[in-house]
Amino acid sequence: MTVVVGFYCRDGIVVGADSMLTPSMGNISVGHHKGHKVHLLAGSQLFAFAGDQGQAARFQIMADGSHTIAATVAHAIDFPLTLTQSMIQQFHSTGIGQQINVNTVLGFEHNGQHQLCVFEGIIQPRLLDPAHYYVALGSGKLSADPFLRFLVDIFCLTGPPSVREATFLTTWAIQHVIDTNPGGVSGPIRVGVMERDPGGAWLSRLLSDNEVDDQGQAVESARQSLRGWRDSLAPLLNGGEADDDIPAPPTA
Repeated sequence: MTVVVGFYCRDGIVVGADSMLTPSMGNISVGHHKGHKVHLLAGSQLFAFAGDQGQAARFQIMADGSHTIAATVAHAIDFPLTLTQSMIQQFHSTGIGQQINVNTVLGFEHNGQHQLCVFEGIIQPRLLDPAHYYVALGSGKLSADPFLRFLVDIFCLTGPPSVREATFLTTWAIQHVIDTNPGGVSGPIRVGVMERDPGGAWLSRLLSDNEVDDQGQAVESARQSLRGWRDSLAPLLNGGEADDDIPAPPTA
């Protein structure tokens, strides 16, 4: 199993993933390994993958060598479309055109604007936007999607989050998948961000282990706050009176 989470933010991009790699023989998993699934590419691109590691590596090489195309096309979607066309032709030429098994996210710059593209199905591109700004990929998607919706409903009341907020949400969502899918998804959690540097240029970087650990501590702090809220409800739930600032439940 694997999980990738991506956020198109109001001021940049956040992409995160677990570290589990599962080589297979046909449809049979033959081992588990740890590896990096979030990468920095040429042109300050940000890349992450779920699915077949070998196919993802070929996609990564193609995106890394094609970054200059983004500055030459009229619309942001034209760059991902070019990658899709090239990859499908390449996969067909090596006999795996009907067995494509890779989903990726790619962050890049187009005309001074940050873009986050999701490649799903048979490498079909979809740009995220302010109305559709988060995504989960991989076999852990079934666990990540409902939890992401829960987090977004709480923390993103006015639209896409900031990079700082999305880093926290991404870390919490991936940790949730790790906790609820033992043996199939595993840390360490890797996170990459794309944001403007002090000079205004877009810059992608990978968070250090310490930075990711700090996000984990923030997640635990949020859990403790929820536990404190639960404890404050205890009198009400046991038939007593609630604190003044806690709304009473409906009576019917």
